[in-house]
Amino acid sequence: MRSRKRGNSVWPLGPGGSSGLSRRRVLAGGIGAGALLALPDLGLGARAGVSDRAAERYAFVYGTPDLDEVPSGSLVAARCPPSRAASTPPVPVAVKLAAAPVSSPDQAVTALATVDTVHDGAKITLTLLDATAATVAKQGSVTVTGVPGDAHVLVTPVFARGSAIVSLVLAITVPVSKRMVRKGHPHTGHPVPQLATTWRSHHALAYFDQRSGAMTGPFHLSDQPSLALSTAAANSSDLLLWTTREPQPDDPAAIRAQASLSRLSVFPLGSGKARLSASAPAPWPGGEPVATLPTGDVARLVRGRHVQVCSARTGEVTEVEIPALRHGRAKPSAVTMQARPDGTVFMTKPGAGVAVLADGADSFRTKTHIQFPVPASPLGAPWSKAVLSPAGETMYVLGPAATGGLCAYHVGSGKLTASYSEGHQYHGLYQLPSGALLAVRPENPRLAFFSADLSPLGAADTNLHVSAIY
Repeated sequence: MRSRKRGNSVWPLGPGGSSGLSRRRVLAGGIGAGALLALPDLGLGARAGVSDRAAERYAFVYGTPDLDEVPSGSLVAARCPPSRAASTPPVPVAVKLAAAPVSSPDQAVTALATVDTVHDGAKITLTLLDATAATVAKQGSVTVTGVPGDAHVLVTPVFARGSAIVSLVLAITVPVSKRMVRKGHPHTGHPVPQLATTWRSHHALAYFDQRSGAMTGPFHLSDQPSLALSTAAANSSDLLLWTTREPQPDDPAAIRAQASLSRLSVFPLGSGKARLSASAPAPWPGGEPVATLPTGDVARLVRGRHVQVCSARTGEVTEVEIPALRHGRAKPSAVTMQARPDGTVFMTKPGAGVAVLADGADSFRTKTHIQFPVPASPLGAPWSKAVLSPAGETMYVLGPAATGGLCAYHVGSGKLTASYSEGHQYHGLYQLPSGALLAVRPENPRLAFFSADLSPLGAADTNLHVSAIY
């Protein structure tokens, strides 16, 4: 066993890829020592019948702890308080995660990925948590051999609707050379010697079968050198993966050619060999929203206003502009996209005060769009600023910058139907399967629960700077 372990730093990416992350931050953590914590008290009160599962389930809160010297992803489980007077603190679930969690399409399970140093490389463990009892439903692991202890491994779990296969996209970055260089001191300007490292990344795939608990892979892709960031989505039969070759300063011919163009590759689930691969239109992948449509094609929201529909069968890409999202004076915004069971797609651009419900089966024709005052925090984590009710009749959004709170709009008419504010500015908003709303504040109590009519239900403290709710 290697003598030193470091926690993997997790810097959540915004749906638009505009999170201001540098490559240094993305690759900040090294191989980690991820840990799933013992949860002896969870699940004791969650043995209700199937009809009560939505009401009984936990909300998983993901973020980075206060005063964490090496920021790393942590997860806690929270429940809606029974009254405004009662507050139950969230219970720790996991620390030092190798990536942000991912929920299954039906939100029944949440996937956690951890990376640990072992004697012959890096061990990647995928844990599926039951969202009702916050207990381990399934777990599997795979070891990537030959990975040095100072490497960096980013793990992206990908669920496929209609399939029991969970794909794991691994970005493996290793140092290939180190040298001393002289750089100006940021305060004095005098040159000082510093260690410079050259990194090379490639991707690998692994697959976890939820039925058998078997893990297959890793399948290494021949895409070195490439940028570590990628985008992935899956349908019932295929994994679609966007990657970008990294231009090398010592190869100007490759830079002038197509070395920096992204590629879209389609892999049959369980396979490490692409069924097809083709050049993908700009921009580069890295956190932009994607959604799998009922047809099996994948929609990718880029530039904050264009949807690229990618055919899993042929690799053909069709681009459509969403007119309602075309705002020249919009504030920087956390643009989001969510595919719904009825085939519609819900998109939001809080910096422009616009939400759109589009028909994914009809060239993303806008069925309705809602305008609302721009909230105080249209950009930054948590990235969810507006949500659509399960029935699709009501949209909830953060309140205006002047008043804060929350607002509700009727989707059919676009009219404001309810609002609530007691002076607090919220930075994120989610709707839980029970129907309750969970709003996130930048300071404690950071978690505020509301009913569907915006009545306050209670609040809870957490030491996490919240990035997302699952």
